[in-house]
Amino acid sequence: MKTLTTLKTLKKLLFVSLVGLITVSTLSFTIENKRMEKKNKQNKEMKIQNNNEWNQLEEVVIGRWVTGSFNVPEVDKSLAEFFPYIPDAAMDYMKKAENKVLSDTYPEDDKRYYDEQENFVKKVEALGVKVHRPDVIEFPTLGTTQCYSRDPIVTIGNKFIITNLRSETRRMETPSYRRIALELADKYDGEVISMPANEAGYPEENAYLEGGDVFVDGMDIYVGVSGNASNQKGIDFLQKELGSAYTVHTIPLEHHVLHLDCALMLINEKQGVICKEDFIDFDALPEGLKNREYVEVASEKAQIMATNGMVINSKTVIMIEAFPEVISQVRDMGIEVIEVPFEKANYFGGGLRCSFQPIRRK
Repeated sequence: MKTLTTLKTLKKLLFVSLVGLITVSTLSFTIENKRMEKKNKQNKEMKIQNNNEWNQLEEVVIGRWVTGSFNVPEVDKSLAEFFPYIPDAAMDYMKKAENKVLSDTYPEDDKRYYDEQENFVKKVEALGVKVHRPDVIEFPTLGTTQCYSRDPIVTIGNKFIITNLRSETRRMETPSYRRIALELADKYDGEVISMPANEAGYPEENAYLEGGDVFVDGMDIYVGVSGNASNQKGIDFLQKELGSAYTVHTIPLEHHVLHLDCALMLINEKQGVICKEDFIDFDALPEGLKNREYVEVASEKAQIMATNGMVINSKTVIMIEAFPEVISQVRDMGIEVIEVPFEKANYFGGGLRCSFQPIRRK
């Protein structure tokens, strides 16, 4: 009897242990499964993705205006020749501050440029977009701002490309994006790529590619060339990097235009804003660019960034408030326009699109 009782007890213990083991295993599986679901959800959200100019914007890099940091170079004929896209009024403005820190001559303007940049960031964040900011350059700079994040980086598909800027003064902006690039490479689904380094100066073999010249339209990529920024070697690099699935189109621009986005905004697959006279031959453009409903602007307006807005989605854009006639026409196309001040566009050759680079569109 004692032996039988012992056996029954052992069976009960074995049964209880087995139930406990199954329960623990089930619980462990559930916890691990939830961890995997959370990781998969995180991976789905944390990815590099930019397939066109108008899908819902979800994550971006926006540049900084750093007060007391812009050192104005000597303003002479050679400077005007090197920067043909800077209006005469802007050259006159800079002349008063040449060889000095801008804030010494224009302290109120310097503060306003900072405020309008931060106001822009707040507007974008209020729309539910996650915003990254570059690091501050650690030393004084000559003729260089950090407000234009569009150019040192380009996002196409699942690739985040660190580019080669043409102007030597602007090349020092690139290290400010190292932290962001490392974070994307470590935590995001996608590729982080750097163009091969150029030689100092402006030798013919250098390859230049600047984000302001690059527009993404599905598998068609448009790259502007005016002689001021991107060049054919940069375009060749991009075509090779993207592969045969993409077609990279060279878009010739007049020499007084800095980037393609200084003459063009694609709001959605059918609508946009354009300055036709800033293209060498509008009729020779790819069909994907020609066959749209455009609001047209004059060259003098385009030069101070009338075409340079931020597309949030196919029905919503942010534009500089200084162009009420253009904004009215865009609204007439059924597009919601959010207006912001951005006075620095008058002087520094860049507007709202110049100030951001997408990391992820839906």
